[in-house]
Amino acid sequence: MNRHFKKLNGSQNSSMSRLRKTLIPLASAISLFLFWQFSHAEMKDIESLARAKAHHKNHGFINPWLPEENPAGLLRFLKWRFSTNSFKEKKKTRPVFQTFKPDVRNILGGGDSITYLGHGTLWIRLMASNILTDPIFEDINFFFRRFVPFPLPPEALPPMRVVLISHSHLDHLDVDSIRRLGSTPLYLAPLGYRDWFEDVVPGAKVVELDWFQTYTYEGITYRFLPTQHWTKRTPFDTNHRLWGSWLIEAGNRKVYYAGDSSYFLGFAEYGEKFGPIDAALLPIAAYEPRWFMSSYHMNPEEAVKSFLELRADYFIPQQWGVFDLTDEPLEAPPKDYREAAKKARLPEERTPLIRHGETWYFPSNR
Repeated sequence: MNRHFKKLNGSQNSSMSRLRKTLIPLASAISLFLFWQFSHAEMKDIESLARAKAHHKNHGFINPWLPEENPAGLLRFLKWRFSTNSFKEKKKTRPVFQTFKPDVRNILGGGDSITYLGHGTLWIRLMASNILTDPIFEDINFFFRRFVPFPLPPEALPPMRVVLISHSHLDHLDVDSIRRLGSTPLYLAPLGYRDWFEDVVPGAKVVELDWFQTYTYEGITYRFLPTQHWTKRTPFDTNHRLWGSWLIEAGNRKVYYAGDSSYFLGFAEYGEKFGPIDAALLPIAAYEPRWFMSSYHMNPEEAVKSFLELRADYFIPQQWGVFDLTDEPLEAPPKDYREAAKKARLPEERTPLIRHGETWYFPSNR
């Protein structure tokens, strides 16, 4: 009897052990699946993350949808700078880009338009208001000089009503250029820039916005939206200031200025929530090598994908041909952009390449 009981009890223990061995991995798998589903669902909604302030961290900011931040730390930067550039031979021959002097009088009388002044600086004219993005009129510094000159004396530009700042990198936020613009414009900037402006242009009118906040000025609404990027001006201020992009809504016209960004889920979300968009001003340069640049800079093929997901009518390329910042030759971005647009079966009418100083008018104007 005791032997039978012991045998039965041993058999039950063995069964329970096998059951536990089956259920524990199953429960773990189910938990992992549910966690993935939850995380994936949250990652899809950039706005929810932004409104929950998930990007605010440690007195600075992060890209909360990324598993980890990977800005250009010293070791990664040195690895890049001392690695072999596969485009070295091609870069020995410098291309020639035509520069045109904008006809300011015609632009002022010609309706809504976009003028490419080089790199991230574009003159956007909407509802008779002059808007300037990320102004940089001269060289970045001694090491990074303009390959193409600014297409007109900055003083020849009309007074700007609004200046949009996307982020703090030296090729997008320039001390001398801001000082030349002075305190006349309204500066719209991400969080963390007011003190910088107070030092550079005392008395400047500055409005700081967080992601998904809006500000309306003279009938035009400016919506500040996330991008996948980062900020740094000194060795000690990495991500202390926020970064992002601008959706400008003027009457029934919408213009999106991306600043700098990698490709990320936000573009599809913006297309769903705010599209269709009349014109998307997207970066097409500074993308090689991909192992170093892909986390924070899109290449032309990704830019075309972003354009389509934004549900935009027209693609206006920016940040090409002015500064030699990365491995690819200066002539590569416009060439790769044209090939990517053709691959996506987009006509040149929707994907123009505005040369330095040229003006593109919205088709309904003329």
